[in-house]
Amino acid sequence: MSLCNGILVMGGVILDQYLVVEDYPVRGQDAVITDSFDRVGGCALNVAYTLKNLGCDPYITATLGKDDRGGRIYEYLRSRGFRTDCVRLDGEAQSGYCSIIVDGSGERTFLTYRGCEAAFSSGMVGDGIAARISFVYLTGYYLLDPRYYGDILFILKKLKARGSRILFDPGPLVKHVGSDFLAKVLEISDMVVPNRAERDMIAEKLNIRQEFAGWCLDRGCRLVIVKMGRKGVEAWTGSRHYRVPAYKVECRDGTGAGDSFAGGLIYGMVRGLEVEECLRIANACGSITTTFMKPHGDFGIEDVMDIINHGEEDV
Repeated sequence: MSLCNGILVMGGVILDQYLVVEDYPVRGQDAVITDSFDRVGGCALNVAYTLKNLGCDPYITATLGKDDRGGRIYEYLRSRGFRTDCVRLDGEAQSGYCSIIVDGSGERTFLTYRGCEAAFSSGMVGDGIAARISFVYLTGYYLLDPRYYGDILFILKKLKARGSRILFDPGPLVKHVGSDFLAKVLEISDMVVPNRAERDMIAEKLNIRQEFAGWCLDRGCRLVIVKMGRKGVEAWTGSRHYRVPAYKVECRDGTGAGDSFAGGLIYGMVRGLEVEECLRIANACGSITTTFMKPHGDFGIEDVMDIINHGEEDV
């Protein structure tokens, strides 16, 4: 039996096309590709993969085209035992993909083709599933098409009214989300987890003059986390401030680390752990993921605890 199966993961699943180079090319110049390969990825899958690693059984919501990419993605989900109850196939649309350039330092640059992965209707989350959802992960990548704003807000409000907690992970394209809708998502979210650049984008877009964490907390958010890469995270609740360092690992590819962080955080929250312990689990999950040359990989809670108990903090 799953430890926590009432988790809805709202976000696209796409095909990641990797290009590995020693040095990122200067604009207008050339670079030698040392390796290239495809991996099924996308925020929703990366988060769900970490949750599954930790013994959970999440529901991924996604739309896939009935094309070659969509077929490969769907088979991948099924072959790895993911639920497809909330996955919709659209024969009239193209599946999305992302070209990822990874340089010798592990830094990655994304070029994303937006296919049908952001298409959503409230009917994708049936009443039977909605009744079992205790936690929702929502990525900003899922909020780029105004055609689906109404359905997304409807299902979020429906789940919130039933007691579900909502974690919003803005993502680097948050500046393309409609301002009014973004403000509504922030106000309905229980947890917000941007990195520093995303925090600053949101503050500029919504003309936020006060400190970002305080602004979110004033509007009902319970936990605000700002991810700082290798410097770890800072977090705020209504009564406490936390600063938790990252763990030193050999970084091969940073793709999916933030998603794995979110998966680890949700795992800790649904298990009822204290905030600081949740942050340490999340940091460990993110650190482990950077050791894979892909957006997610296999590990277990014992690997997470080994890093927490014996790993070296990056201070």
